Amino acid sequence: MVKTYRSWAPWMAILPALILFFVFKIYPSIGTLYFSMTDFNGNIDHFSWIGLKNYKNALTINLDELMNAIGISFTFSFFTTVIQNVLGVVLAVLVNLKIRGKNAYRSILFMPNVLGVVIIGLVWTLIFDPYSGPMNQILGLFGTSSSMLGDSRLALPLVIFVQVWTSVGYAMVLYLAGLQGISQDIYEAGNVDGAVGWKSFRYITLPLLQPIIGINILLSIIGSLRVFDLIMILTNGGPENSTMTLGMFVFKTIFDSNGTQGYASALGIIHFLVIAIVVVIVQTYMRRREEKLS
Repeated sequence: MVKTYRSWAPWMAILPALILFFVFKIYPSIGTLYFSMTDFNGNIDHFSWIGLKNYKNALTINLDELMNAIGISFTFSFFTTVIQNVLGVVLAVLVNLKIRGKNAYRSILFMPNVLGVVIIGLVWTLIFDPYSGPMNQILGLFGTSSSMLGDSRLALPLVIFVQVWTSVGYAMVLYLAGLQGISQDIYEAGNVDGAVGWKSFRYITLPLLQPIIGINILLSIIGSLRVFDLIMILTNGGPENSTMTLGMFVFKTIFDSNGTQGYASALGIIHFLVIAIVVVIVQTYMRRREEKLS
């Protein structure tokens, strides 16, 4: 009896989490896959099975819109990932130095991560407001003004900036944990061999941070490819669809169109497949790179 209880106890402990995971993750995913093969239009009592027609339409009739959204998503993800991780490493190195107030600096840099996306989006919308925003007032000092988020040339770079500002603190914390896990004995041995300053960073710190860099890059890619809420608040996919990422495209298809929920479900599955393929490619590349370095 005791052995039976011990064998079941771990499963009973995680059962509530498994139930929640199934209800809020697995079941909706199965539902999305099912509805993607129907002409569901919001009326649960009247829809029919149409097979892969929604996918065919996405890859033929609406291919230009889909490819434009994928292209913008990749652009957004690439620049967000690169800038966020480069800044994350730099900030982690700086706050790891023996300086006064470094704990306060860490808290300030991490603070955007604990704020809600809605709050962040509204604050930056006010900052970039073309009439009373502080950024436009600063530009006014130089005799110019601009509707920054309303400019198709500036909208995407500004959204990338806000996304990096929001997420760089999290990347910094992970890199900081990696830095603090490197033994000082390694640096001392490197100093004996002449690895000081930049050489120490290049040949000791960066190689030992490779596992953390890999994790951060994957998290950055997945997070940036999934973003739609921040973009919705800042630009709503405009102007002129210049910030219409794939996630935003799926969202607008659901709520801004009439009777296309089945098609939107198909786009959601395509969105998932795009992320999965990118993640597999990146993981494969990084695994091979680690094997070469080891």
